[in-house]
Amino acid sequence: MDVSSVGYGSALTPELQAQYAVKCMQMSQQTSYIAGSLIQDTAEISAEALAKCTEEMNASLERLL
Repeated sequence: MDVSSVGYGSALTPELQAQYAVKCMQMSQQTSYIAGSLIQDTAEISAEALAKCTEEMNASLERLL
């Protein structure tokens, strides 16, 4: 069932209401999964960037000393 095909004025049977509810729950779960993946990816990228920055700063400091 395509959720976008359901309008506010639609008269849904109980079966279609259940299918609609399941579809909405699945979409909600997918959204949470995607958000979690984005947060994890951002944290990994930030950790890599911080490590690289620290490495470059240490190398610059060593050259100065």
